[in-house]
Amino acid sequence: MKKILITLGASGGHIYPALAVMDYIKSLDNTIETRLINSTNSKIFVPASHGNDVTYKINSIGFIGKSFIYKIKSLFLFAVSVIESLKIIFTFMPDAIVGTGGFVSLPVAIAGFILNRKIYIIEGNSVPGLSNKIISKFCKKIFINFNHSTKYFNKKRCIRTGFPIRELDNKVLKNKSLDLLILGGSQGSAIINSKVAQSVRSLLEKIASSKSGLKQLRITHQCGSKNKEATEGLYLSMKENFSFFEFEVYEFIENIDQFYSKSKVLISRAGASTIAESLKFKVPSIYIPIKHSSGNHQYLNAKEIYDNKLAFIHLEENPSEELTIKIEELLYNKSISEGMAKALESYSNLNKNCGAEKIAKEILKDFD
Repeated sequence: MKKILITLGASGGHIYPALAVMDYIKSLDNTIETRLINSTNSKIFVPASHGNDVTYKINSIGFIGKSFIYKIKSLFLFAVSVIESLKIIFTFMPDAIVGTGGFVSLPVAIAGFILNRKIYIIEGNSVPGLSNKIISKFCKKIFINFNHSTKYFNKKRCIRTGFPIRELDNKVLKNKSLDLLILGGSQGSAIINSKVAQSVRSLLEKIASSKSGLKQLRITHQCGSKNKEATEGLYLSMKENFSFFEFEVYEFIENIDQFYSKSKVLISRAGASTIAESLKFKVPSIYIPIKHSSGNHQYLNAKEIYDNKLAFIHLEENPSEELTIKIEELLYNKSISEGMAKALESYSNLNKNCGAEKIAKEILKDFD
């Protein structure tokens, strides 16, 4: 029996891709045994549907962007986690290891290399993190999402598969009832919350003063666990002045596919998972990249999509008035909205097979 060990991570951007690839591997060959491995420090919830999957734990913590003392601790635990990974690999005896990037992947991949296992990595961002840069030197295949990533890897090992995303019902409604879907990430984003609120107020004022008989604006805002009360307060104050305004505020949206399917416009960060999901649902989007993301990868993620006319970019430092204009163009300018819709449809037709399926097939090829 063939066995595969798959790393998770400290965020949904590592966990959901790993689970998606695991599910496709099982669907293509149910004789393959798969197991997961994660850090004892990860507090991200693993979906209940995978609650029975065996998940090993190692004492691994992040290194980049930490204090000097924390880095010393990280290096010590890194050595510990390599030893723990060696023990796990000896116990499970996997034929292959799949890493999704981040600090969990590196010790597992190094242990796998020492024990001569096949190593694969998934790189969702345009600029890889430190772990994947190191692992790329000895892995068998590198599954990339953006063309820009090839600048950092051996091109012969790179396979553009797109990014594996969680299982979603990708039904797209023809008559969309939600004007704006705002996603600030699971932790929320104070910048997105503030900028979007300013733009929404400006948009409401324009709608109210317009001679058009259509006076409505419906939004859903995922604002993060610490921002719900303040965000709701802002929108309630707007509702007092604009009766046609409808809104919903959530700390976190579980059934995100239901919201993607009915949304006319998305505003979000430019992480690999959100971009892949918005492309899957063909939602015209405005990405607000994190200004100081590692290697400026969020901006470069968004730029590659923007260059293909699949979305707009709005930088954090740009005035909210510019964001309002972009929202107006996608909601009310027919030539702009239809142009982006056509580009998204063409992209969808060229990328019908999902990233998880492509990655699973590439891994299983090496088992023949």
